[in-house]
Amino acid sequence: MPETFLIFLAGGIMLSAAISSPQQVTLHWLRLCGILALVLAAVALFFYFGREAHPAPLAPRMRNVQVGLLVTSVVLILGQLAFVQSAFRRTQRVIAAAAFGVAVLAGSNLLHEMMIPLGTATRYPPKFWALAIQTVAAAGIAAASGAALMDMLLGHAYLTASKMTIAPFRRLNLFVAAMLISRAVLAAAATVAMPRDVWMRDGLFILTRWLVGLLVPAVFVYMAHDCIKRRSTQSATGILYVAGVLIFVGEIIALYLVRSTALPF
Repeated sequence: MPETFLIFLAGGIMLSAAISSPQQVTLHWLRLCGILALVLAAVALFFYFGREAHPAPLAPRMRNVQVGLLVTSVVLILGQLAFVQSAFRRTQRVIAAAAFGVAVLAGSNLLHEMMIPLGTATRYPPKFWALAIQTVAAAGIAAASGAALMDMLLGHAYLTASKMTIAPFRRLNLFVAAMLISRAVLAAAATVAMPRDVWMRDGLFILTRWLVGLLVPAVFVYMAHDCIKRRSTQSATGILYVAGVLIFVGEIIALYLVRSTALPF
C-alpha cells in the first residue's frame, strides 16, 4: 500500500505543476515539483520491488504492466524536470499533465491488485464500472493530496519570490477547495451506498474520513483563502500546513476504504 499512495502523491504534484500557469510561478517552484515527484516515485519503486510476495500471485503480463506504468511515470517526471531546467515552461506543463495521468493509471493498477484478495475488485458488477469507479477515486486521491502539498509550498515560495503575483497562489488554493468539494460529493455517494455490514466494520474509518479528511480541512482552506485575499501569504502558508496534514490523513484513509469497499471514497 505505501507504493500506491506514494505514486498517487507524485502524480498529484505533477498535476499541481500542470494547472499552475508556468508564466506566473517561479522556475524554482516548478523544479521543486519535479524533484519531490521524482523522489516519491523512486521510493514507490523501492517499495514495489522490495515488498513480500503478493497473496494472489500475479500473472507476468499484469506485473509487466505495473512495472511499465511505474517506470513511465518516472521517465515523464524526469522529462518535466529536464524541461524546467531548460526553462521550457509550456513543454514541462504538458509533460507534467501526462505524468499525472500515467501515475493515476499506475496507482489504480496497484490498487486493483490489492483489492483482488479481498474480493472487492469484482464485488460490484459489471467489472467495467468497478474499474471506472476505482480510477475516479484514484485520480481524486492523487489530485487532492498533491495539490494540498504544493499549495503550502507555493506559499513558502513568496518568502523569496517578491515579484510573483498572488494569482497562482489563489488559483491553486481554489483548486484544493474544488477538490475537497468533489471528494465530499463522491464520499457522500459512497456513504449512502454503504452496506450495513461494512458500516459495522469500517464505521470509525468513515467518520474519520469525513471529519479529519474533509470537514476540518475545508474550514482551514477557507481561512487560507481569506488570508490570500489580504495578501497575507505567511499566515495562509501556516494554515495550509495544518490543512495539508489533515488532507493526507483523510486521503490515506480513503485509499483504505476504496480498497476495502470498492466504493469511491
